[in-house]
Amino acid sequence: MTDSSSNVKQDLSLESFITMVRQDPDLKAEIKAALNQDDVIAIAASKGYQFDSTTILRRWSKHTDFTQDTWMGWFDE
Repeated sequence: MTDSSSNVKQDLSLESFITMVRQDPDLKAEIKAALNQDDVIAIAASKGYQFDSTTILRRWSKHTDFTQDTWMGWFDE
């Protein structure tokens, strides 16, 4: 698998995970309580989603509120 196709696969996994988090209040609270990106990645992995910190950073760059942790930009609150 090329780096590009691996990135696409991880990006899709992260987007699917974010969609699931937005629909599950308990999981959303768990993500918001995460201390760092490793916690977020571990939570995602426990749900069957595989991505790395670089994937989170690529997603983070899509929103503009850089004052929050990378995963907080997933929520429109």
